[in-house]
Amino acid sequence: MLLLALGTAGVMERMRSQQNLHDLGMLAERIEGRIAAQTSLLSFLRSFLVANDYRVDVADIRHFLNLGQENDLTGGMQGIGIALFQPTEDTAAALDILRSSYGGDQRIWPETDQPYRFPIVLLEPPDDRNRAAYGYDMYSEPIRREAMERAWRTGKAAATAPVELVQEITQQKQAGFLIYLPVLSPDGQSIHSMVYAPYRIGDLMETALSVPTDLGVEARLVDAKTGTVMLEPEQRVAWQGRFPITVADREWVIHLAFRDPGSLFSRPSIITLLVGGLVAVLLQRLLQQREQRIAAEREVAREARLAAEQRGLLLDESKHRLKNSIARIAGIARLAAREATSKEEFLSALERQLQALAAAQDLLNPTHGGGVDLEALLKAELASVGGSTDAVTFDGPPLTLDSNQAQALGLVLHELLTNALKYGALGHAGGSLDVRWTTASGARLEWVERSDSIVDLEASGFGTRLIETLVKRQLGGTLSRTVEEGCYRLVIEWPLKQVGV
Repeated sequence: MLLLALGTAGVMERMRSQQNLHDLGMLAERIEGRIAAQTSLLSFLRSFLVANDYRVDVADIRHFLNLGQENDLTGGMQGIGIALFQPTEDTAAALDILRSSYGGDQRIWPETDQPYRFPIVLLEPPDDRNRAAYGYDMYSEPIRREAMERAWRTGKAAATAPVELVQEITQQKQAGFLIYLPVLSPDGQSIHSMVYAPYRIGDLMETALSVPTDLGVEARLVDAKTGTVMLEPEQRVAWQGRFPITVADREWVIHLAFRDPGSLFSRPSIITLLVGGLVAVLLQRLLQQREQRIAAEREVAREARLAAEQRGLLLDESKHRLKNSIARIAGIARLAAREATSKEEFLSALERQLQALAAAQDLLNPTHGGGVDLEALLKAELASVGGSTDAVTFDGPPLTLDSNQAQALGLVLHELLTNALKYGALGHAGGSLDVRWTTASGARLEWVERSDSIVDLEASGFGTRLIETLVKRQLGGTLSRTVEEGCYRLVIEWPLKQVGV
């Protein structure tokens, strides 16, 4: 009986260790995904600069960066900035931007023996730490220069080795790093500037491990290439997992451990061992009770395993949705930048489509398979554009969309409803809109507007191209438009998918 208790305790301890390792691995992926999401803000800023004819206007950029702040992606970032390419002997353009944005006492520093400079001409928000970095020539410092040349050469985001930021102006200093993304000039060959983000590693990890809830985890960060320890806890820790993660184009190794795995006598495996040994020594006749207890403990372990699997599925789904959303937003930004003729048009198109994505996202529920009802999505998008249901009819069988379908259709419906209110049936007295769908051999949605106003089928702006791209590429479907007497009809067909499997 004592041997049986020892075996059971060993099995339970191994299960517990495996579960801890799985949870810590999910946390490492969460940290990696958080930095990747923050890096996408640099892509948005680069697109904005191109759409704004490469003008570095601090007021316009502050207004634009408010979009990122609503997504809670800035935790751990010290800021977002621009470093302008300048020949060493001529930095007048950089000084003009600095002085018009932040005051007339700005300067380019330090001295350099390099043929080029990349002085910081913009860094937001303008807090005390960031003000200490205005005018700093990042190309003059070897570690930063190596990462900037790598980004320049590849055209992709590049991260530095660990450095001390020039923003470290207090006694409580932290290791830091920077991520650079190149902005090419209109000729597509020469460099215009670098958009970049500085990070304080301690702040980054505190946000990831303690906000909004303290996860009770200690972390140690090591730069894989140099072996530099970037973060080390004050007390000695028995690490429970070692995980490689990628930051831009650089490899890190993160060691993780739960801060309080439980005292020796609170572990289920130790309890099982002590009780089993006592039963073996004292009373043989308690065999039946011990077997019942083991069965109960197995059931608890099974339930804990099922709960952990469900938690893992939810984390995987959240990570997958985040990556899809980042890719979709980046695509919208690129398309808007190509089509826009001014920064105001670019901002208007981008804000409108982000609102449509948000309306669809609000309806997604990962605990119920992530499905969205088509009729609920239609009503949510109609409400988001300020439309009334008085002249609108929705009719069709229940149709549940997965997250990708819901976000793609949300953008399509938002664009159609906006056009209907501005130029179509819903913007004219007596006009009506009928939306009907079927699910016989696939999903088929018919959009019919009736009014005295006829829609111009030859219009080919941002909205039209966005609708066609979403239907054909995201939904894998087809669409057709026809105009009859006082009637505009659009038909979208796409293959059905099972949701929640």
